[in-house]
Amino acid sequence: MTVQELIDKLKPYAGFELDATVHLEVMEEELQKCTYKYPYDNYKAELNIDDIGYSDKVVCIGIEIADEQH
Repeated sequence: MTVQELIDKLKPYAGFELDATVHLEVMEEELQKCTYKYPYDNYKAELNIDDIGYSDKVVCIGIEIADEQH
C-alpha cells in the first residue's frame, strides 16, 4: 500500500481519532485451557513513524503495544 492510498482511504475520517489494535493468535493448547475460546489476544497499540527511507521511498511504521485489552 502506498502512503497516498492510505491517505485516500482515511480522508473521509480526517476528524476521527485513530485507534489501533494488535491481534495475536492464541496457540491451540492455550486456547483449550480457556473458558471463553476467543482465538486472539488483543492489545491496544500506538503507531509511530520509525523511519523514512528517502532513497527507496519507504515509510516504516512501528507498532508499540500500549496496553492489553480483553
